Amino acid sequence: MEMSYKEMKIEIENFIEEIENDQNLSKILDKYYKGIQVLLSPLIYKPKFMFIGINPGAGYYKTNESRVKRLSPLKHMEYIGLNYKLATETRELLRLAGVPNSELKNAVKTNYYFLSTTNANDLFRLLSHLKEYRIYNKSKNWINKLIDITEPEFIICEGKTVFDKLTKDRDCTVSEIDDVYYTEFGKIKVIGYKRIFSNILNKENVAKVLKNKLILQS
Repeated sequence: MEMSYKEMKIEIENFIEEIENDQNLSKILDKYYKGIQVLLSPLIYKPKFMFIGINPGAGYYKTNESRVKRLSPLKHMEYIGLNYKLATETRELLRLAGVPNSELKNAVKTNYYFLSTTNANDLFRLLSHLKEYRIYNKSKNWINKLIDITEPEFIICEGKTVFDKLTKDRDCTVSEIDDVYYTEFGKIKVIGYKRIFSNILNKENVAKVLKNKLILQS
């Protein structure tokens, strides 16, 4: 697992070096790019949960006034100790589903895109200027490689956009009930929900689906 992740890190480092050295991109990067972070948790093999958001926010940049560059896993899962909105919403979602918060210690947290921006609009503006670097294809390959490396039991897609991107071009059947989305990648169960900013919509319904799937899994 560590070797596969190390290979992916080298690919990402080479990509970052390329774009940061591209003088034609300097103004775009200054405007939108706040750094890069691959994982917001430890790298764990076969975790029960893997959480995938759209991209890292600009919290580090705002605090330190410099771009974040974290390609190695964190020592602790970020959702455990921090109280920003999506972290507290996720803990509440698990509570409603009957999942003990201790499960977060063994969960993996990442994003579909590893590039940090202030918001999603800035992310897509940034991505549009990185087409020649095949950023969409690279991001798709990297997140799929990370899924293959970790082999989670459940993937929680933190937003409909993430769910759609993750399921696109996959041979899987998607179901939707009350704005809760579900599919399977082989043995991996994938749940997606809608959100407004960091607020999970229909959280009780998402929790119900998750709880039912956990019962069937046991």
